[in-house]
Amino acid sequence: MAKPRVVFDCMIFLQAAAKPSGPAAVLLELVEICELELFVSEACIEEIRDVLARPSLQRKFPSLTISTVSDFLERIRLCSVLTKDVPSLFTLDRDPKDAKYIDLVIAARADFLVTRDNDLLDLREAGSPLLPIFEELNLQCKIVDPFQMLSYLRTS
Repeated sequence: MAKPRVVFDCMIFLQAAAKPSGPAAVLLELVEICELELFVSEACIEEIRDVLARPSLQRKFPSLTISTVSDFLERIRLCSVLTKDVPSLFTLDRDPKDAKYIDLVIAARADFLVTRDNDLLDLREAGSPLLPIFEELNLQCKIVDPFQMLSYLRTS
């Protein structure tokens, strides 16, 4: 069986960096041992860098030093597939900056988008503007939270 192709949104990376024992960190470890194939884009890496460098987050999570953030970003680069020239195909009115993750899912033909973002999780609902695009492209991507992804991996 082919390993699942995944895209993580920025919140998953933040949680993996800030809480090394949490479900997001477990998913990143599964990427590192080649159980999952993680796709990223430069736009996603930039957002991760910007978010992890926020002083408010660094105060909340003192382990997010300049050095640990730099090491974390290098860790991501080493274990993921950098997808270049991701076309902008999707717009998300509720949160336009999140559209880059759907665009990456499409470009990578990912099986899963792992997120905790309600704007993205709500795209699973009937009537979502995403469903016709996925159907047109014959893309079977599931939008899941980290616990659902881990549950899927345990049962497959």
